[in-house]
Amino acid sequence: MDSLEELAKTRNLLEQLNIGVIRNLEKKTGVCKIELDQRSPADRHAVLMWEQRNGCFLPEDFKNFYLTTDGFKLTWNVKMDNGPTPVGKLYINRVSQLTRIAGNVASSHVNPTLLDLEADSDNEDEATGLEKPSFDSRCKIYEMDPCDGYGRVCLVFRENKTGGNDPKTEVWFLDRSLRWHFLAESFMAYFRLMLMHLGLPQWQYGITDIGLSQQAQQWFNIYAPTRLELDRELLMGNGSEGQNKMPTLNLDVNKVFNKGKTDKKKPPAQTSQNQASFNKKKPIVSSAKTPATTTSTRNITASSSQISTKGTK
Repeated sequence: MDSLEELAKTRNLLEQLNIGVIRNLEKKTGVCKIELDQRSPADRHAVLMWEQRNGCFLPEDFKNFYLTTDGFKLTWNVKMDNGPTPVGKLYINRVSQLTRIAGNVASSHVNPTLLDLEADSDNEDEATGLEKPSFDSRCKIYEMDPCDGYGRVCLVFRENKTGGNDPKTEVWFLDRSLRWHFLAESFMAYFRLMLMHLGLPQWQYGITDIGLSQQAQQWFNIYAPTRLELDRELLMGNGSEGQNKMPTLNLDVNKVFNKGKTDKKKPPAQTSQNQASFNKKKPIVSSAKTPATTTSTRNITASSSQISTKGTK
């Protein structure tokens, strides 16, 4: 009976979260083609078989999620001048795709494994101080989201050092250089985090010391500026590495929106005296002289002036 009640709570929670994020996206300028992949619940027998095959029990919140919907996929586009452009993607693997990527015993000394690349890595996460997952048999690591190739979101089972039978589970992000970054202490905490970031491109990097790419920052400035600021404050509180990355975020706001008066007041010609006075008042004009040239070199631009406000639904 308790399991049925928990399953009903999970179903109601997911419905509320899905409705909330879709309504939020529908209100944003230029957003179109919001598509939620409606999936049936995973077969209970398939979930039990996964647990038997892998020798571990899924966390209750993750198991209830699968018994509500077999994975998750929500995508949304932005209507640009040249047509809809895919931007957001919120994704969780199906239970059949929840595959193990590490923690297996090597069967050969000839073929390299992830463990061979781990020898010189740090044992603790720089931001949280938590022990990083290990590619050896102490941890079982499963891929939740392949992240379109820019990393992997993983469910990590690690040995319970307190003596209990149930292993400790956490959600971590593995970047392309095989560095680990802590994301959440439970599946539902990660799921909420994903919704809050609207599935924006490479959003996981925004809460790591690596930071967002310039292109990803543009999308955040337009569609989730508050979330970007919160992530920035989090990084500033986690050490000097995060602080060193903050000025680039401030500069990109002007590049994306072109809001500053520096572009509008830039004169075509000035005397040397007037130019010196102008430069004294507007010291940042040199970085905003050619915004059009800057955006034209990127594959996907995120300038608010290029986003069409017609036919967004």
